[in-house]
Amino acid sequence: MRERLVATLVLAAAVASGACGREYEGGGDLRAKKVVLQREVAGLRESLARIESGEPLLPPDDVAIAIESSLIRDLLDAQLPVDAEVKGYHLNLASAEVEFKESPLIRLRGSLYPVDNPGLFAEATALGALADITIDAGSSTLKARLALDHLAIQKAAGLEGMLSKTALDEVAREIRISAATKIPTLRIPVKVQQKVEIPRLTLGPIQIDAASLPLQAAVSQVMTGTNRLWISIRFQPGEFVKTPAPRAARAPAAPRKKAVTP
Repeated sequence: MRERLVATLVLAAAVASGACGREYEGGGDLRAKKVVLQREVAGLRESLARIESGEPLLPPDDVAIAIESSLIRDLLDAQLPVDAEVKGYHLNLASAEVEFKESPLIRLRGSLYPVDNPGLFAEATALGALADITIDAGSSTLKARLALDHLAIQKAAGLEGMLSKTALDEVAREIRISAATKIPTLRIPVKVQQKVEIPRLTLGPIQIDAASLPLQAAVSQVMTGTNRLWISIRFQPGEFVKTPAPRAARAPAAPRKKAVTP
């Protein structure tokens, strides 16, 4: 396992270094490859560091949750399209691709075109990853933010005649920043119980009052495997809290008899 991780890490780092050292030619595509490789290298380094230190990949005392990449894709598709408009250009992201390997990579595909001339459109791909996976305090479900690292523009039919590649990349950068603020928080339908209820026991020789045990739950670690996102949840129990006994229902008052006059 360790040897395979080391070999993969060395190969990915070498490819990333080679991509960064080339002369500018289709710079947007090269930067897109660099973003993907940087995330993969970071994920491999983190896993390798745990293995070398003798630590398990996931904390053994935590609860591990595995989420399929297809579920995240469906959740993202349900929130699309996402539209952003900057400096007279309109971005429409309409479909999602999810790839879980060494990093939780997300691709959002769509189109980019001038507002005053929609016919001059280009294909656009926003690259990013799931980030800041936490437990929502209100709903007790998992939530995540989609971090956009790069917006690649391909097949710019007509746009290259209006803007240089450098200017087009700058437009893409500003539109990416704007689009990132319009993507809503991703709600993952996994409910994390934050309290254990102990019911009242009144039958038999043993009687137990009702109580609750609060649990402090937090995401401690996130890692990706083949088509799966592994989320490690750490639970810290609190102090038992006695639940007040329900008040006895009052018996309905007996109907008053009407006085009978002779």
